[in-house]
Amino acid sequence: TPSSPAAYTVTDIGNNTSRVEGSTSSDFTFTSDKVWLLQGFVYVEDGATLNIQPGTVIKGDKNSKGTLIIKRGAKINAAGTNAQPIVFTSNQPAGSRDYGDWGGIVLCGRANNNQPDGEAIIEGGPDAYYGGGNSPNDADNSGIMQYVRIEFPGIALQPNQEINGLSLCAVGSGTTIDHIQVSYSGDDSYEWFGGAVNMKYLVAFRGWDDEFDTDNGFRGKVQFALALRDPAIAD
Repeated sequence: TPSSPAAYTVTDIGNNTSRVEGSTSSDFTFTSDKVWLLQGFVYVEDGATLNIQPGTVIKGDKNSKGTLIIKRGAKINAAGTNAQPIVFTSNQPAGSRDYGDWGGIVLCGRANNNQPDGEAIIEGGPDAYYGGGNSPNDADNSGIMQYVRIEFPGIALQPNQEINGLSLCAVGSGTTIDHIQVSYSGDDSYEWFGGAVNMKYLVAFRGWDDEFDTDNGFRGKVQFALALRDPAIAD
């Protein structure tokens, strides 16, 4: 008998909040009727889709550096709306939230990049590679992100090993990403590591490091991108 697919460990911690840990190899949904807390590195495995309903609030745990990582071959389906955006934020109380309270969101794909052998491990992520190796696919599809706010993310785990607000690692052009705002990121607001994803309507608000950073041969298109800096702070 085949073993059951790996699934998240989900714990009800009160205040209408469910804590999520580990990884899932089967499809999973973050529903809008509760708050979801990312504990540590939370993975979506190859072949699985993480669905997030419009209006859902997801919080990253500060102490464990909560981070969401979509692996190669996995997908995120986060299609918020103008009236019901999807919000990723800190689990600290309102008024006490700050830069780098949690990790951020990392999307990994199989598109081209200029790393040796066409693939590499993601910055800050011990268990996820990006790039297609000898069989890259620039049209790779990592899912959908629309009308998503990402607040107080971005941590440096060690020198040159950083998690950004939204990291796009060899993400292909089959992926749909638009109407995104990253606010108060403790590292870059957006960073592309190779790939060919096209993105539009991006806001980077008061990030600590770069607002838009490209590495490893990114060849996608970005349209309608706005950055507002805080004149008093910088990396």
